[in-house]
Amino acid sequence: MKKKMTRKQKKLLFVWGMLALPLLQWLIFFVYVNIDSILMSFQTMNYTTGKIEWTLNNYKRFFYEWNALDTMKNAVWNSVLAGLNNMVLILISLVLSYFFYKKIPGRSFFRIVYFLPSVISIVIYTMVYKFMFDTSVGPINTILKTFGVAVTDLPKWFGDTNLAFPLVLLYCLWVGTGYNILILGAAMEGLPEDVMEYSKLEGVSRTRELFQIVVPMIWPTLAVAILGSVTTVFTLFIQVELLTEGGPGGASQTISFLVNSIIKGTNNDLEWGATMGLVFTIVAAPIIIALKKLLDKIGERFGC
Repeated sequence: MKKKMTRKQKKLLFVWGMLALPLLQWLIFFVYVNIDSILMSFQTMNYTTGKIEWTLNNYKRFFYEWNALDTMKNAVWNSVLAGLNNMVLILISLVLSYFFYKKIPGRSFFRIVYFLPSVISIVIYTMVYKFMFDTSVGPINTILKTFGVAVTDLPKWFGDTNLAFPLVLLYCLWVGTGYNILILGAAMEGLPEDVMEYSKLEGVSRTRELFQIVVPMIWPTLAVAILGSVTTVFTLFIQVELLTEGGPGGASQTISFLVNSIIKGTNNDLEWGATMGLVFTIVAAPIIIALKKLLDKIGERFGC
């Protein structure tokens, strides 16, 4: 006779059955991919013998190109600007979330305006945004013409090395605000009504109420948003890819875009791309860990 499974065995079978797929995905797409990337960074193809050699040449190349090429330094600088831009985004989202929480007139309309970019495909918004700044038929230049700006003086926008990346940052502000308003707004909706009513009775100004009462109480949510903003320094890619493709002349490249373009390039230099990715990961890890500890200490002072 077959022995029937006990309730405990059935429960274990169910739990492991539910965990099997995500665990397999984690092993393949995280553990295997990262280990393979680390090993690949120490490999160099010898085109004379057609064999792979284990060397430190990729790391020597990194430090050489860091000193020799402005492209890499520009990508790092753009990435830092993207992180700072996201901090501005968090501040804007915090202020807007607070005013929506305070039930300002027209809040429903403005919620829709700010949140729409977060629910509609990024490809659609990218196309709309690029069309706005199109030098031939875009409405921005058309408006400038009506105000008397000469055709020869019209900005080239995405074709200008000084304007391309600032326009990418502006796009990030436009599209990213809605998501952060949703997250921060939800945290504010859970604030104790008696505390907020007390601050109102005491005549606390809105600025003081926001930064001395609301922020400490929603700090765990805000800290996660800040941490996510800093990681943008090392992950901003899709916006650059869709809007500028890193141009003109590499002026709008970021760290993530640069690594991705090397891997997808005609030379298919996976070893070089893996090396760059690993070096920037080594730089990013202590920064993120230190920031996490700093945010936790601030949270402890707030009693979170």
